[in-house]
Amino acid sequence: MDIYGREWLEGEFQEILQTGILTSDDVVRVKGVDGQCNRCFNVDPTRFGSYNSDGETVRYCRVCLEFGRVCERTFLYRSQKPLEIGGQAGTLDVDFSLSPLQKKASAFAQKTFLDQSAGMVWAVCGAGKTEMMFETIALALNSGKRVCWAIPRTDVVIELLPRLQKAFPKASVVGLFGNSKQKRDYGDIVVTTVHQLIRFHHAFGLMIIDEVDAFPYTFDEMLPRVALKACRMDCATIYLSATPTAKDQLAIKRGGLPCCKIPARFHLKPLDVPKFYWLGNFKKKLQKNQLPNPLKKWLKGKLADERRALLFVPTIASGQKLQGILEKELGEPVKFVFSSDPLRAEKVKAYKEGEGQFLMTTMILERGVTIPDIDVAVIDAGNAVYEESALVQISGRVGRSPKFPSGEIAFFHYGRTLAMESARDQIQGMNHQAMKEGILCLA
Repeated sequence: MDIYGREWLEGEFQEILQTGILTSDDVVRVKGVDGQCNRCFNVDPTRFGSYNSDGETVRYCRVCLEFGRVCERTFLYRSQKPLEIGGQAGTLDVDFSLSPLQKKASAFAQKTFLDQSAGMVWAVCGAGKTEMMFETIALALNSGKRVCWAIPRTDVVIELLPRLQKAFPKASVVGLFGNSKQKRDYGDIVVTTVHQLIRFHHAFGLMIIDEVDAFPYTFDEMLPRVALKACRMDCATIYLSATPTAKDQLAIKRGGLPCCKIPARFHLKPLDVPKFYWLGNFKKKLQKNQLPNPLKKWLKGKLADERRALLFVPTIASGQKLQGILEKELGEPVKFVFSSDPLRAEKVKAYKEGEGQFLMTTMILERGVTIPDIDVAVIDAGNAVYEESALVQISGRVGRSPKFPSGEIAFFHYGRTLAMESARDQIQGMNHQAMKEGILCLA
C-alpha cells in the first residue's frame, strides 16, 4: 500500500499501524493546534473553540471539525514513506488527436509543469479541457510525480474518474469524495473533491484544480489552504476554468497569473447564444399550480420535435412543485435531481443513457456533465441564484458533441438581470474572439 504524503488523526494512524504497512518511524508527528491549526492552517482566533479538560482549557479548530477534531492535545501523523509510482503509470492510451487549440493548451500546461509554476487554462465550456491535460499528466507520472485532479463537486469527480482510468490504463486511478469507498486508497492519479485534500501533506507533484471559480472553492477560505498543503515544494499547479473570477481575470490582465485562453470548442463551431423568453410571475403561477404559457409552448414544441432538454430550476422547493405540474401538463414522467436526492446519480446516469425526454435539475448539473444533443431551459433565469458564471456554465451544456454541435438555450425570465445580459455578452465575446482569430468553422 502506497501511503506517501498521507496525513492522519490519532485514531486513523493507530488503525493503519495495526496493518503493519508502516511503523512509528515512518511518520512525523506534529501538534494538532499550536497557535494555528496544523491541518487546515486556520489562524483566525474567532474560529477556534475550547473545552475544559482536567481543569485546563483546551483549544480546538472549528473550521475543519467535520473531518474529526484537531486540538492542542491531539497530534497529526504525516507519512514519510517513499513515493511509489508504477513504472508504466504514464502510459497514455487514447484514440483521438488533439485539435490545434487543444495542443496549444497542452503545451502551456506542460511548460507550467516543467517550470514548477502555476498557470490557468481559460477555455470555453466544451473545449475539451480534460483531454488538454492528458499529456501533462503523462509527463508528470513519467517524471515520478503523483498527480491530483481536484474538483469542487462530487458529480464531476464521478464523471471524470472513468475517463482518466480509460486514458491511463496502467495507472492506479482512485476517486475520493464524501461517500467514496476508496478514502483509504491511494493512486498514481487521485481524482478528488477539494475537501478531501485535507487528508494529504506534501503529496503531489502536479495539482490540477478544475472549475476553480465554482462553489465551494471560491467561498470556503479553507480550501485553497488545504490544496496548497497537499502540494510538494516542487509542485506545479494548473487551474482550469471557463468562467474565471473577477480576481483571477485581474491577475491575468496584470500578468500575475500566466494564462492560455481558448475561445472555441474543439469542434470549432460557434457557441450557442442564449435566447430570452418572457415568463411572467413564475412564483404566482406555481402557487396556482399553473404552467406559464411561454414555458408550456416551448416544452410542447420540444415534445413535437423529439428534442431532449435539461430544465434548470432555482430551488429544490420550486422544482418539487413544478415536477407535478409538468407531469400533468405534458402527460409523461419528468424526473427531478437535486443535491440531497439519494437517487441523483442513478437518475443522471439513466438520462445520459437516453431515458426520458426532460430532466429537471437544480444547479448541481451546471458543470462537468456532458449529454449529447440536448437543449437547455433556465426557468426563472432572473433569480438571484443565477450568477453570470452559472448561466455561462449552464449554457455550456448545449452543443458539446461534434456530432451535435448546436442546440437551443432558453432563459425564461420575469425581467432581465445584469447576470443574464453579462452571460450572453461573455458567450458572444468568445465567439467574436474566435472569429477574429479565424479559428471557427462556419460551414
